[in-house]
Amino acid sequence: MGELGPFICWLAVVGFLAILLAPIIAHYGGIGLSNFLDPHHWTSAEEEIALRPIRRLVDKDQYLEALDELDKLLQKHKPTYESLLIKAKLLHHFGRIDETVAALLSLIELSKTTVQQLAVMELLALLEEYHQDPPRPFTLASWQIQIHHELILFPTLGGASPGHTSALHKEIPPAVYQVEVILHRNRRWLKLAGEDWGNAEMCWEAIQSINRPTAAPRPQGFFGQILRMPQAIAGALKRKPRRQLRAEAQELFQQANQLIRHDDWQNAAPLLQQASACDPDRYEIAYRWVQAVRHTSSDATTAQAVSQVLTQSRWSESEQEMLHQLQRPA
Repeated sequence: MGELGPFICWLAVVGFLAILLAPIIAHYGGIGLSNFLDPHHWTSAEEEIALRPIRRLVDKDQYLEALDELDKLLQKHKPTYESLLIKAKLLHHFGRIDETVAALLSLIELSKTTVQQLAVMELLALLEEYHQDPPRPFTLASWQIQIHHELILFPTLGGASPGHTSALHKEIPPAVYQVEVILHRNRRWLKLAGEDWGNAEMCWEAIQSINRPTAAPRPQGFFGQILRMPQAIAGALKRKPRRQLRAEAQELFQQANQLIRHDDWQNAAPLLQQASACDPDRYEIAYRWVQAVRHTSSDATTAQAVSQVLTQSRWSESEQEMLHQLQRPA
């Protein structure tokens, strides 16, 4: 009887934890079974089979149907270089330039060879005259940027263009680099500090690594940790990766830009607010959101939006000044 009491206590704790964790285990077990039956990651053979019906629709000039089928496919499977390249070409066919550029930028980290990344750079160069850089302050200071994928650089002097495969280029590996912002053919470029090699700023940002240290939670007793365990596990499992959040922010930003072109700031404002929440460090999204608030709300609400943006990330002095200008009465 002396050993029965601890055993019952242990059994009660195990049963309590099993009840709390059962829904989470069942949910992610179902996801695992679904991925086993229909893999999220494609092999080359599976990719070829999956894209074959879409290519047939393209051959029949059924471009809208092809884009719809491709979107449905990409909701179930991880995007690949070939699938996103087809999507970029379809988006360009319909004149959706901003979305085409976003798809091409996503292709940089999916490029496995230099030839593939050069093809992306050529397509981006062809869209330069139709796609404008977002409004951002110009600074002469250098800073560090970390990239998690190889990147092709081009000479910043002599008029070399990434639109020609014969142009000189070099590839840099994933690492931390000291860079400077320059204007190259009226576009914002980042070049290696002290060197004449660079690429468009948006190409650097497409593969930029952003690591934010998070404070460790303070323990508040054994039972407090047990009560918080299900929420901690669920939060860790449901937390979206940084790359996915940035992709969602880019998509929302593009939708908002389409509305802004028609002066529909009222509907653009909530999209920009959501995009800024997904990617709080992206200045052009935050700036556009404050602009939308200024167009649709009072000066007091605009001031609140400016204060919120100023505290959500670390902005340069010039970026802060541009935000403060929006705070002033029109």
